[in-house]
Amino acid sequence: MANESLQLLVELTAKAREAAASALAKSRSAEQQMAGQVRALDGYQREYRQTLQQELSGAGMSPATLANFRGFLKSLETAIERAEANLARHRAQVEQHQEAWRQAWRKVNALETLLARRQEQARLLAGRAEQRRTDELAGRTQRGAFSGAGF
Repeated sequence: MANESLQLLVELTAKAREAAASALAKSRSAEQQMAGQVRALDGYQREYRQTLQQELSGAGMSPATLANFRGFLKSLETAIERAEANLARHRAQVEQHQEAWRQAWRKVNALETLLARRQEQARLLAGRAEQRRTDELAGRTQRGAFSGAGF
């Protein structure tokens, strides 16, 4: 009965481990998407700065166009800062989910080890009981043989 309860506990904790693994996978996926967004924004900002440099070194540009370029670059910087902050939050979330998965894995492993030990102990006890029965039966048989032989 105790082993059945322990087996049920192993199954429940294994399900919790699977849920933790799923949450970790989703979290990693979101982190990768956010990292891609940061890379894309960085690339876009780099290209836009190059375009601005080319325009300024070439024919030049009007003050209004220059102000528009600078305003857009500033908004890109703000978007990059927000995206980097989101990426940092996603990375922290990945770490939390990874630790939760590790703990769930350790818990399942410990319970499986305990269950295996209990099953081995029960097997050993059953083997000893069977050995005792066999020894008693052999003793009775031997005593019966000795008493029948006139000893």
